[in-house]
Amino acid sequence: MAKNDQELAARLEKQLRAYRVNEQPLPGIANPAALTTLVEQMVESVHRVDFVKRIRDKQDKISERRTDPKDGMFDPIRAVVWNIDRGNIDEAFWIVFLFVTCGRNLKTGYGLLRMVYGAFNDQFVWTWEQYNKEKSGFTLWLHDRLPAIEKEKARFKFGNHRQYESIRHLDGVLQSYADWVGPERSHIAMREAAKAKVGDDPRNLFAYLYKSMDAVDRFGRLGKFDYLTMVGKVGLADIEPPSAYMTEATGPARGAQLLFGVPGMGQKSRKKMDELAIALDGELQVGMQVIEDSLCNWQKSPDNFLAFRG
Repeated sequence: MAKNDQELAARLEKQLRAYRVNEQPLPGIANPAALTTLVEQMVESVHRVDFVKRIRDKQDKISERRTDPKDGMFDPIRAVVWNIDRGNIDEAFWIVFLFVTCGRNLKTGYGLLRMVYGAFNDQFVWTWEQYNKEKSGFTLWLHDRLPAIEKEKARFKFGNHRQYESIRHLDGVLQSYADWVGPERSHIAMREAAKAKVGDDPRNLFAYLYKSMDAVDRFGRLGKFDYLTMVGKVGLADIEPPSAYMTEATGPARGAQLLFGVPGMGQKSRKKMDELAIALDGELQVGMQVIEDSLCNWQKSPDNFLAFRG
């Protein structure tokens, strides 16, 4: 473990040991193995957040090939940063959305994302501009190509967070996203309109956008959370999650229930877990994305660290 990681792990372990809720230690980490595992998951989650920030800070070293979905070097995060650096804000937002929609599959990588963004076997790319050129253009294209796409569906797998989705629904998802952005099809206008409503406090702005994304088809808590946290990490908007949204969560709620010993999984209990998670981050200062991610992964294997990808 690198020195910085060792220092972070030592700090988190000390803080978690000393942390009290109603003057009682956290029941989920009474077992030393559970404490060690939770700390390791938190350090791993910090890595994932910092990885994106490191890419963002090295935008001048990103090859243009990273932006081409037809090129084997394509990388969505680097493509986003490359476009931001050149003022292509709409394209950057669009790639973030397509990335979160398709995900990265452990076996097929960015195969689905490259197929969708790269227009399968056609000689063009579904850029934001291309997508908005003709109403229903993507729907017509998708359903015309669907038989050929489905013959190769083994190459086009969704990432773990959206593993139960279907390619057949993509046109509805993308159209509802475009409608959410607004009639001007301007992400900057959408972002500024949100600020005009709730101000520029990063947490309030995140909460407003999160709620407004109910309009995006087939995007539940995790889709909205992943999209908006990525928008924040790459610098497209100054936003950060005010909570882990436990009232709508599954994995993170199970992790919080285990850590804090909250009985039941009803809405009252989930609300309490959310409050406790927010208070815990007030002490740990790692950010709610790290709290959400690490609790979700920790509860899958509380006493033995397992790295989770995808």
